[in-house]
Amino acid sequence: MSKVTNLAGQPVLCQILSFLPREIVDVCVKEHNSDHYYKTLTTYKQLVFMLYGVVTRCHSLNSLCKNLLFLEDKL
Repeated sequence: MSKVTNLAGQPVLCQILSFLPREIVDVCVKEHNSDHYYKTLTTYKQLVFMLYGVVTRCHSLNSLCKNLLFLEDKL
Protein backbone atom coordinates (compact mmCIF):
# COMPACT_ATOMS: atom_id res chain seq x y z
CA MET A 1 0.00 0.00 0.00
CA SER A 2 1.60 3.26 -1.11
CA LYS A 3 1.30 6.50 0.82
CA VAL A 4 0.61 9.89 -0.67
CA THR A 5 3.74 11.89 0.11
CA ASN A 6 3.25 15.00 -2.00
CA LEU A 7 1.83 16.89 1.01
CA ALA A 8 4.03 15.30 3.67
CA GLY A 9 6.03 17.75 5.72
CA GLN A 10 4.07 20.83 4.65
CA PRO A 11 2.29 22.90 7.29
CA VAL A 12 -1.51 22.76 7.25
CA LEU A 13 -1.76 26.35 6.04
CA CYS A 14 0.43 25.60 3.01
CA GLN A 15 -1.72 22.59 2.20
CA ILE A 16 -4.88 24.73 2.33
CA LEU A 17 -3.32 27.43 0.15
CA SER A 18 -2.17 24.84 -2.38
CA PHE A 19 -5.83 23.99 -3.09
CA LEU A 20 -6.60 27.63 -3.89
CA PRO A 21 -4.69 28.74 -7.00
CA ARG A 22 -3.21 32.22 -6.79
CA GLU A 23 -4.63 33.00 -10.23
CA ILE A 24 -8.20 32.70 -8.92
CA VAL A 25 -7.45 35.19 -6.17
CA ASP A 26 -5.78 37.53 -8.66
CA VAL A 27 -8.83 37.41 -10.96
CA CYS A 28 -11.15 38.26 -8.05
CA VAL A 29 -8.85 41.09 -6.92
CA LYS A 30 -8.84 42.56 -10.41
CA GLU A 31 -12.61 42.12 -10.82
CA HIS A 32 -13.45 43.87 -7.54
CA ASN A 33 -10.48 46.26 -7.60
CA SER A 34 -9.73 45.41 -3.98
CA ASP A 35 -6.01 46.24 -4.10
CA HIS A 36 -6.55 49.73 -5.49
CA TYR A 37 -5.77 51.74 -2.34
CA TYR A 38 -3.68 49.30 -0.31
CA LYS A 39 -0.44 50.39 1.31
CA THR A 40 1.08 47.29 2.93
CA LEU A 41 -1.57 44.57 3.24
CA THR A 42 -2.64 43.08 -0.08
CA THR A 43 -5.81 41.05 -0.46
CA TYR A 44 -3.84 37.81 -0.75
CA LYS A 45 -1.89 38.54 2.45
CA GLN A 46 -5.14 39.30 4.26
CA LEU A 47 -6.58 36.00 3.01
CA VAL A 48 -3.53 34.15 4.33
CA PHE A 49 -3.75 35.90 7.71
CA MET A 50 -7.47 35.16 8.04
CA LEU A 51 -6.94 31.49 7.12
CA TYR A 52 -4.16 31.37 9.72
CA GLY A 53 -6.63 32.73 12.26
CA VAL A 54 -9.12 30.00 11.39
CA VAL A 55 -6.51 27.24 11.57
CA THR A 56 -5.18 28.47 14.94
CA ARG A 57 -8.72 29.05 16.27
CA CYS A 58 -8.29 32.74 17.01
CA HIS A 59 -11.59 34.13 18.28
CA SER A 60 -10.82 37.80 17.68
CA LEU A 61 -8.62 40.05 15.61
CA ASN A 62 -6.77 40.96 18.79
CA SER A 63 -5.76 37.35 19.42
CA LEU A 64 -4.82 36.95 15.74
CA CYS A 65 -2.57 40.03 15.95
CA LYS A 66 -0.95 38.71 19.13
CA ASN A 67 -0.25 35.36 17.45
CA LEU A 68 1.21 37.06 14.39
CA LEU A 69 3.39 39.36 16.51
CA PHE A 70 4.63 36.34 18.43
CA LEU A 71 5.70 34.72 15.13
CA GLU A 72 7.03 37.96 13.63
CA ASP A 73 10.60 36.72 13.20
CA LYS A 74 9.42 33.54 11.43
CA LEU A 75 7.14 35.23 8.89
